[in-house]
Amino acid sequence: MYHAGLRSEEASLLDRPDVHSGRGPFGKLHVRFGKGAHTSGTRPRWVPMLDQLDLVLRWFLDDVRGKFPDSPALFADESGGHLHQGTARNRLRYLMELEGRPAADRFSPHALRRACATHNYERGVDLVAIQQLLGHWTVSSTMRYVRPSATFIEDAYRRAVTSTLGELTGEEPTP
Repeated sequence: MYHAGLRSEEASLLDRPDVHSGRGPFGKLHVRFGKGAHTSGTRPRWVPMLDQLDLVLRWFLDDVRGKFPDSPALFADESGGHLHQGTARNRLRYLMELEGRPAADRFSPHALRRACATHNYERGVDLVAIQQLLGHWTVSSTMRYVRPSATFIEDAYRRAVTSTLGELTGEEPTP
């Protein structure tokens, strides 16, 4: 959910044929049941598999998915049906409790979606591209998801100055 910015319901409704590793430079997920705005019905979209999500999904399909009943569901329950969206939330909560994470440091699957938006924005990904990734109708919806870090302004300034100095001196900027 983090790498693709998917809602838990969108991820739970993915089928194995929705994984298209050869589509585009990174591969894409076909989110057929994207949330529509204002009861407009589902809004399908293609989501690129960024940050090597294609490798993670390939490992999952090759080494893990075969241990569950054969069905089209990408993330299947014990009976082969689609994993319920609440299962991901409950399992995440259980794992954070198990590791002893303080309640204040716990997060939800939807927080992973917000983190995806924020981290891509901080990397310099265009806001409209993030909007399309998340499947939002408007950029203003996407902006509610972006929560830059405390040093975001300073980091952006440092990158801009470094880039400009590099252009002026003909040197490659150091990352």
